[in-house]
Amino acid sequence: MSKDKKEKNNKAVMDPFQKWSHSKGRIGTLIMLIYMVAIPFIVLGYYDAIPSVGEVFNLATISILMIYIPVGISEALSYTPILGSSSYLTFLTGNIMNLKVPCAINALKLSETEQNTPEGDAIASVAVAVSSIMTVAILAIAALLSSRIGFVFEIPQVKTASNYIIPALFGSLTLGLFSSSSSGDKVVKGGTKGVIPVLVIVTVLSLLVRISSGGSLFGAIGFLIIAMLPIAIITSRIMWKKGIITVVDNPNPIKKKDTVEETK
Repeated sequence: MSKDKKEKNNKAVMDPFQKWSHSKGRIGTLIMLIYMVAIPFIVLGYYDAIPSVGEVFNLATISILMIYIPVGISEALSYTPILGSSSYLTFLTGNIMNLKVPCAINALKLSETEQNTPEGDAIASVAVAVSSIMTVAILAIAALLSSRIGFVFEIPQVKTASNYIIPALFGSLTLGLFSSSSSGDKVVKGGTKGVIPVLVIVTVLSLLVRISSGGSLFGAIGFLIIAMLPIAIITSRIMWKKGIITVVDNPNPIKKKDTVEETK
């Protein structure tokens, strides 16, 4: 393929909005990295309390890095295909797994927009931005009213309910994964079967670690996610080749043009 054809194909794939998002996202990420690294040095330098290298990189720090570095890599690999160019804003604002990803997925479903499209990236970006603004607003209100509403969080019923927020959130997301509804022309039937081998492997490993040492795999969760991603992809492809997982025509495709005409 000639160089001109390659450039033409690249231009056809990348939408102007996506180009803008990636460009501004990289700049914003670089600025935030500089801020996050510079502010501690400025504060410590002001109080003349800059620690030595040995005090920073000790056994405790290394053990924490061994957990969070693989988790960060695995999150980037697993969430970026869902979030698209909104990944920059998502990773900068945090609360990815328990807030931003659910908001983005729900917004995509409500708007009947597919992932990895210019429209999908735009919807996900708006969802993440609104979620971030609402988070800041709610935290600001909670901080201002902390002395007045603090007793609410000490009520036993509220404490019990708060323990089920994350399971309920991911339970609803799991139900969404089992749904065959889609706004596209194709749907995947039996796609969740591809993760069954991963569940079996992780369960067996967890039991072996529990039986042998009485510990858990929590400290290795980042490494596990990175290791299980290619396994899930390979097993899904094998099942697709065997006909266990199939891609079929969507029996009830939702087309935006039809929706607009109906509303008129």
